[in-house]
Amino acid sequence: MNSRNNRERKILYIRQSLASLADNLSAPYIGYYFASLSGSGALQGLLQLSVNSLPTITQVFAGSWLDRTRRHVTLLLATSIAASLLWLVIPLTLNPYALVGLITARALAVGVAGLALTALIAEIFGSDERGSILSNVNFAAQLVALPVFALTFSWNPNLETLRFIFIISGLISLAASFTWISMLSIERRIRRQTTQLSLLATSKVFKDKTFTTFVAANSAYSFAMAVAWPLFPLAQSYVFLMKISDLALLNILSSSTTMISQYALAKRINGSNLKTLIVFSRAGLVMFPTVYMLAHDPLPIFVWQALSGPFVAIGSVAIPLYAMETADPELKASYLSYLNLFQGVSASLGSAVGGFVADKLIAMKGWEGIRYGFALSATLRMVALLPFLKIKKLQSIQGKY
Repeated sequence: MNSRNNRERKILYIRQSLASLADNLSAPYIGYYFASLSGSGALQGLLQLSVNSLPTITQVFAGSWLDRTRRHVTLLLATSIAASLLWLVIPLTLNPYALVGLITARALAVGVAGLALTALIAEIFGSDERGSILSNVNFAAQLVALPVFALTFSWNPNLETLRFIFIISGLISLAASFTWISMLSIERRIRRQTTQLSLLATSKVFKDKTFTTFVAANSAYSFAMAVAWPLFPLAQSYVFLMKISDLALLNILSSSTTMISQYALAKRINGSNLKTLIVFSRAGLVMFPTVYMLAHDPLPIFVWQALSGPFVAIGSVAIPLYAMETADPELKASYLSYLNLFQGVSASLGSAVGGFVADKLIAMKGWEGIRYGFALSATLRMVALLPFLKIKKLQSIQGKY
């Protein structure tokens, strides 16, 4: 490993650590915050639909632009600053519809930044390093998140205090954004090495059967998974009567085991069968709505959150890595953007269905009716595992199947 790669790794780890500090002060509680201002399942569904569909549609254009220009760091700098400024604006309104727009705008900036970051990792590191880099970046973020969650748990802020915390997040995030300036030299190096692509070059993506089969399977599961998303904050607020400190404890438990799992995964991901890892990860996520469906107090939810780390960690690395290893070397960002597009659109539809179902169930059976919505999501998740059995085996280090 040369000194240049060492420097690039350090910058990535430092930036993601700072970004994690900012985001984990606020982002895990935005759904709860929104649910406290509006108990409408339909509005929760609208929020989930918009934050999942619009950012991923934008990513398609961003992915094509990145493959043609290789301006990953420029885009990261711009979107990171935009996302930071939106944290400063969100506390200024209590109107649920205005909040939908602001939260969606921030999700758009964060989504494009996430695409650019993953594509940058694929661009500057070899196939034998990408899996461990992704795992270590996630590990660094989780490591910083733990004391943040512990602070929130002990503090237990109210809604008014959350608004102040959003501002603190914006300021820290803004400072973290400027770390990308130190990587502009990397962007210039990448651009000198690249070839010019036509606008039609991304049509190759849809001719790749391995990739399209994987996208179809991942999209089906994303729909099933998202049905539960509008239900979680409603159940936390109105069924289990959780406080913000309870949500912080959930994050502490999840982050601890996810962090440990990311560290272990970084050591073992190279050469692993990505198909097996993905199926294992998605099977584990069936438990989230199942536990919420069956629990009558928060204790089982806390227990499962502590056990969920391996499934979350593996999915967050194996899914984008599968797309990277399948991708045409000149079209990495486009492959990732289309993966995110279909995943996001499917999740948006699932969220809309979940929000609509939640309102119907609440109207018929009160807040306890949400449990039937969780049962629906768990069932759909189990059925949606089947398409993953049809994807091809792929070794992470070789990019061959």
